[in-house]
Amino acid sequence: MLRTAILIPRTPGRAVAPRGRAWLRHAWEQLLLDDDERFLREARDLADLEVRLRRLEQGRAERFAPLPPSP
Repeated sequence: MLRTAILIPRTPGRAVAPRGRAWLRHAWEQLLLDDDERFLREARDLADLEVRLRRLEQGRAERFAPLPPSP
C-alpha cells in the first residue's frame, strides 16, 4: 500500500536560535563585567559619563550618592 508523504513544516525555533544565542552571549558578557564597568556603561551621554568617571576617581562612597538632576 502506498502512502502520500506529509510535509512537516519547520519549527519557528530554528529561525530564532541565532537571536537567542546572541542574547545569551550579551547576557554572559554583562555578567562578567565588574561593578565599575557596569556603572560606566549605564551612562546616558558624554556629560553623564564624565560625571560618573569623576565619581569613580573620588572613591566608592561618592559613587553611590544620588546623581544630580540632568539639565
